[in-house]
Amino acid sequence: MPHIWIEYSGNLALDTQALMRTVQDAAVGDGSLFPLAGARTRALRVDDCLIVDGHPDNAFVHVVLRIGHGRNAEQKAALGERVFQALTAALAPQMAARPLGISMQIEEADPVLNYKLNNYREHLAARAAAAPWPRTVVGAALNTRQALAALGDAVDAPPYKAAPNAPVLYIKPANTYSRNGDVIALPAEVDEVEVGACLGVVFARRATRVSEAEALDYVAGYRVVADLSVPHASYFRPALKQKCRDGFCPIGQDLAPVAAVGDPDALDIEVRIDGQVSQRASTADLIRPVARLIADVTQFMTLEAGDILLAGTPHGAPRARAGQRYDISISRVGTLGNALAAAR
Repeated sequence: MPHIWIEYSGNLALDTQALMRTVQDAAVGDGSLFPLAGARTRALRVDDCLIVDGHPDNAFVHVVLRIGHGRNAEQKAALGERVFQALTAALAPQMAARPLGISMQIEEADPVLNYKLNNYREHLAARAAAAPWPRTVVGAALNTRQALAALGDAVDAPPYKAAPNAPVLYIKPANTYSRNGDVIALPAEVDEVEVGACLGVVFARRATRVSEAEALDYVAGYRVVADLSVPHASYFRPALKQKCRDGFCPIGQDLAPVAAVGDPDALDIEVRIDGQVSQRASTADLIRPVARLIADVTQFMTLEAGDILLAGTPHGAPRARAGQRYDISISRVGTLGNALAAAR
């Protein structure tokens, strides 16, 4: 919980909003040590001050960074170096133009006499839920036991040569986004599509190098998402032409809060085609459960508030043609349904 005070002499013309953002972003970093919801930053102008010999050109900027109890010396040193480097870089033009002193100290809050109450995290989640469209939708292929088992001996043959030891990811770009109830037009050369029923994990805030133990703290909630794709056999190479057609990522409107869903790794999934049950599955079949998948993906890829991570498509996704309708339901999360039509 970094609380940051920036004091500066009144003879400095500073863009305090930009400076506060720079210092706070450096303090929060990737969010693994200090959550964004714990950050408070303020800038205070000091008009009555005596600096060195009292010359009117002399100026100062002093930062106090108060952190929660329990961080080790290595964490404190890394924090101090990161924030001070960002601070001095931001003030370099002022330093080059006049006499200026820049200083910073880190204080640790008392482990007992320290009281706090806020609801920032809930509002961060609500803002993420209200975003019209995600910035990014990332999917995880081969993340169910059945999907990997279906490859059989082929997983050890070229070009794969071994089962994946990291998430196999793909992107659903913005042109694929559509809504519950939209009619999805299938391209003329596409006879049918696979209807991948996915649990969509919606992020409440920036997630970078998140630990598995803390992964769900970054989640705003869950949506039902349909990963539509032209049937194809390749998993280890990007299937852009098959997965990235217009409208091929319908996203459920309703966000199920984390507290209402409970365990995301124990949700029943059902797909119906024209009202008939075509598939039943469960998130219990995920090779990488939701928290581990978040941890693995964010080790190399930052996900922002509102972004969606698809936990995995159940193996044997049912197929649907133009003129048919699919409906997906995920227990405790919601439903999603779309009619398919031939392109005109």
